[in-house]
Amino acid sequence: MKPGFYSFLNHYVSHIAIILCFLPFVLVFWKKINREKAYLLIGIYWLITGLINIPENWLGLAQNKELQDNITLVDNLLDTPLMLLVFYFSSQMMKKKMLLYMLAIFIPFEVVMVIWKGFNFDSITIIIGAGALITLLYSIWGLAQYFQKIEHTAFEATMGFAYAGFLFYYGVFMIIYIFNYLDYNKDTVQVNLFFYYLSLILATALTCIGIWRYTRPKLNKLFH
Repeated sequence: MKPGFYSFLNHYVSHIAIILCFLPFVLVFWKKINREKAYLLIGIYWLITGLINIPENWLGLAQNKELQDNITLVDNLLDTPLMLLVFYFSSQMMKKKMLLYMLAIFIPFEVVMVIWKGFNFDSITIIIGAGALITLLYSIWGLAQYFQKIEHTAFEATMGFAYAGFLFYYGVFMIIYIFNYLDYNKDTVQVNLFFYYLSLILATALTCIGIWRYTRPKLNKLFH
């Protein structure tokens, strides 16, 4: 299919993706599970992801390149630390301690890269590459732990769906990263955007299914 066809599809697919990004946050409060930090952070993560796509897709600010770039840069700085916090509050014992160390290392790493290369796409390309790889690995780890057990608590079942969503989202993102960030080609931008929005739809849908089906207002004390 030609890039023009993907551009046509993106007009509709992007709207669906943005709407679905808001649903986990809404469900977390509607089901009264916002006191569970992992659930709340997952909702916030997808909410932010939806919000950063609004200026270009809904407010008609696609031509304001400076605004779009600044939004993208800030979002990419927040992305990995927020994901590490999600994993931290959904983990136990040694894994939890490892995530705390990883968070303590990654934030200074971001600061050093911004000081070294500036607040621009030179520094962000390195940061998001490292961050996406770390998030992808922890998503695989979380999903592997889920499949090692036959019976699961409501929290574990919900997080299993969340991990699957993150795995798909960051798996697609890593492919886009390689083709768009490291080997930029204007002709493939619309194609990459299509698969990006498609990954958002699947990831948020999986997260919503997990929250809707398994969560309960009562906190799971096992993770406190």
